[in-house]
Amino acid sequence: MRSLLPTRGQIPTPTRLLLILLILVALFIPSPFVILAPGTPQNVLGSAIKISGTKTYPTSGKLSVTSVMVTDPDSYITGFDIFYGWIDNKRAVLPRQEVYPDGETAAEAVAQGTVEMNGSQINATAAALSYLGYKSTSKLAVVDVNKDSKAKNVILVNDQVLTINDRIFANTTELLQFLDGKKSGEIVSVKVNRQGVGELTKKIALSSREDGSAFIGINIQEQFVFPFDVKIKLEETGGPSGGLIFAIGVVEKLTAEDLIRSRNIAGTGTITTSGNVGPIGGIAEKIIGAREYGVDIFFTPVENCQDISNIEELGKGKGAKAMKIVPVATLAEAISVLKLPENSKFPTCKSYA
Repeated sequence: MRSLLPTRGQIPTPTRLLLILLILVALFIPSPFVILAPGTPQNVLGSAIKISGTKTYPTSGKLSVTSVMVTDPDSYITGFDIFYGWIDNKRAVLPRQEVYPDGETAAEAVAQGTVEMNGSQINATAAALSYLGYKSTSKLAVVDVNKDSKAKNVILVNDQVLTINDRIFANTTELLQFLDGKKSGEIVSVKVNRQGVGELTKKIALSSREDGSAFIGINIQEQFVFPFDVKIKLEETGGPSGGLIFAIGVVEKLTAEDLIRSRNIAGTGTITTSGNVGPIGGIAEKIIGAREYGVDIFFTPVENCQDISNIEELGKGKGAKAMKIVPVATLAEAISVLKLPENSKFPTCKSYA
């Protein structure tokens, strides 16, 4: 007689079908993650940096910004994509909220990246010219107003910020430090110079971020009047992380000494107008992209050293000499490294451990 019970160790057919269905659903339903992968370095010594109105000098070698390819916030990321990202040691999988603010669309992300890129180019030019001893004048101008803040329709794009609570700020860093001591709901007095109107004083209640920190709701950039024209343009790249390399590129084109010396140089890092280098995201992916591009020296912000525990492994190329990964805190440090003889001992992240 045939038993109606399943054979020991076998899963009933309906159950197997259900499990297969669940696995397929898990692999192909959208997931709240983004995937990071190395981008291809872009050389800035060609047409990316154009300088007119003063003498420039020929360059040699390559000086490249590095990038990370990131899936946009609207991308359809499945369980299969995540699994592939986990097993590929050149990729990283992160929760979406660690990369994009809640509710941000792809268009908003691109727009924000463009604003940050433009700001990094201005900062890079100012830092480079300051390093070389040139004098520039600047003002703080509003480039964007948060639609959910109390500043909406009160402060306008292109307004020049003169004072906040009767205090003059030399740069955006000083302004952010000032706001660190404020609480949401506090009223601040913002004095602006508006084109065609003149000086105006507006009272604005500070808004609150999710972490409780206070903000006015205006995106401010330093706008400079430089002694000659410097234009930086790089296609299909956004964000502020190219600042250091842009600054080195401007210095290289305005300096008789050949700093690059036919080498393949790359790096990453934000930069302030005073030449300080700041940390960035996706450092491991940028190092991998540079290594595969045959880079000789890679500049990383000092603050990113803590994010690269396997730095020696990341710098090793297949069948080639290891790429030097050099941490720097300022533009001046990066220039000093480029001037070192080839057989010199270069700084490493271990120096800052």
